[in-house]
Amino acid sequence: MFNIVFFFMFNCDKNKQNVIFIEIGLNMLKVNTLLKGLTLCLMMGFSATHVALAESKVKEPVSIQLKAFKKIVDSKGKVQFISSDMTKPKDIIEYRATYTNNTTGGIKGLKATLPIPADTQYTGTHSPAGALASTDGINFAAIPLKKTVNGKAIEIPLKDYRALQWQIAELPAKKSVTVVAQTKVNAAND
Repeated sequence: MFNIVFFFMFNCDKNKQNVIFIEIGLNMLKVNTLLKGLTLCLMMGFSATHVALAESKVKEPVSIQLKAFKKIVDSKGKVQFISSDMTKPKDIIEYRATYTNNTTGGIKGLKATLPIPADTQYTGTHSPAGALASTDGINFAAIPLKKTVNGKAIEIPLKDYRALQWQIAELPAKKSVTVVAQTKVNAAND
C-alpha cells in the first residue's frame, strides 16, 4: 500500500489563494481511481458550496474535465494513447485537462493548473507551449526551472516538478482550452 498526494492551488478571487491537499491510499495504482481523485480535487477548486458539480443544478463558471491516457508504442513505432485501468512502473501517462467557460462572457486571467501526481514524474512533454512549472505547486516560473548553487544557475531535474500551469489571458464564452502533460510512473528506484 502506498499513498498518492494531490496538491492544488486555485484562485477563487484575486485577493485569496487557496490550497487543497488530498491523500489517497491505494493497494495498486489504477488510473481510473487516480483520475477520479484528481477530477474531484480540481472540481473542489471551483465549488466551495457544492460537494460535486455533477450533483449541482447550478452550473459553475468554469468546469474541468480531466482524462488520463496510457502511451502505447506498437511494433511499427506508432504511438497511441489509450484508456487503461492499470499502470506499471515506467508507463507514460498523459493527462488532459479541459477547462470550459460556461458563462456568456469571457473569463480573464484563468490559471489552468495541472498537478503532477505523487509517484510519477514529469517527462518534459506538455502542450500548449508556454507552461510554467513549480516544485511546490505555489510558486511558478518558466520552464526549465533553475536554482542557484554555489553562485551558478543549474536546471532543476524534471522529477522535482510537482505542477504545471498555463496562464490563459482570456477564455471566451462557451469555449474550452485543453492543457496536456505527460508523466512517467515511478519505478522503485526513482
